[in-house]
Amino acid sequence: MLRIPVESRASRTASAWVEVDLGAIAHNVRVLRSVLAPGARLIAVVKSDGYGHGMLRVARAALGAGADELAVASVAEGAALRTAGIAAKILVAGPIAAEQAHAVVQHGLVVGVGCHEVAAALARATRRFFPVQIEVDTGMSRHGVAPGELMSFVDVIEARGRLAISGVFTHLSGVTADDLPRMRRQLAQFTAAVDGVRSLRGVRRHVCNTLGALLLPEAAFDGVRIGGGLYGFDPLAGAGPVRLRPALSLKARIVGLRKAAVGERVGYGGTFTCRRPSRLATLPIGYGDGLVRELWRGAEVLVRGRRAPIVGEISMNQTVVDCTDLPEVVFGEEVVLLGSIGGEEVAVADRVPPGGSAYEVTSVLQPRLPRVYVGADRDREGRDPTEREDPRGMRR
Repeated sequence: MLRIPVESRASRTASAWVEVDLGAIAHNVRVLRSVLAPGARLIAVVKSDGYGHGMLRVARAALGAGADELAVASVAEGAALRTAGIAAKILVAGPIAAEQAHAVVQHGLVVGVGCHEVAAALARATRRFFPVQIEVDTGMSRHGVAPGELMSFVDVIEARGRLAISGVFTHLSGVTADDLPRMRRQLAQFTAAVDGVRSLRGVRRHVCNTLGALLLPEAAFDGVRIGGGLYGFDPLAGAGPVRLRPALSLKARIVGLRKAAVGERVGYGGTFTCRRPSRLATLPIGYGDGLVRELWRGAEVLVRGRRAPIVGEISMNQTVVDCTDLPEVVFGEEVVLLGSIGGEEVAVADRVPPGGSAYEVTSVLQPRLPRVYVGADRDREGRDPTEREDPRGMRR
């Protein structure tokens, strides 16, 4: 019997999937690069499986469009990129355990060091001068060397030997334009601390994330770390100097249609009661796939370019949509949960919680949802962009 992999041509065979526009990724790299000062390197942040978009394919698309380096949050992510054949410089910007030092050296990663324990472990793990970068904590209070301790930290690293300081950076805490004054204070604190260490003069510096790159062009220094902007999340909502394109859509097919009478309840706890004769559609996707109840409860989706509400509590693997006003809808119909169709759009921003970010919506989309890639004919390895890949670079 002929067996066809379930993931083959996922948009044709899957009942729910994530669609990623690699053309949008490339566009965002180009427009963000256009606002950088000459000499500033663009570091594409592809952590957390590329914010849910697919780490490996996003990394390849970003590098192909002109990104200079990559940044991840863990040694495992960096190792996965190396295993997949990515040769570009990879910065592990998050904290690591001392026990991971040998893996860092083995895979040729660059670590953002913020404590003596990790620095000592890296020195023991290498037999030659190994490049590291130092993270300075200027206001996040989570990882990095305090500005007042930077000089003594550098002295210890230099005295230990085997580690070469190749960069120094900090992380801005601002999330909106209203945070600009605080970001400026962080920048001043970082600059003063680094300038006060003679051996760091001339060492490359990077401070800015996407928001910083747009609001503080003078802080671009030797590079910027572009995370959200890479995927089309604009922290200035179109009011800045660039126009970014969202790269992600979330889609599912209707796998059930039924009629419900007045008074029938929907879902666990019966939190929704039909107030009219209703036609309900079932989607094969739920909170186990990344539809966090608090963010998706009552949300609207697009069916044939028209809006329809989610009703009842979202189940682990199923969601119910009220299609009563769309009587022409049929079994197998494509539904857009995030993205656009027919001139209508349901944006990631619509699902962002108060005080939250778009990353909370996309980064939780589970790997078991196939990623379908559009917007590019073939990648540099000659692979079909509609094939699914896991973060280890293996085609499924």
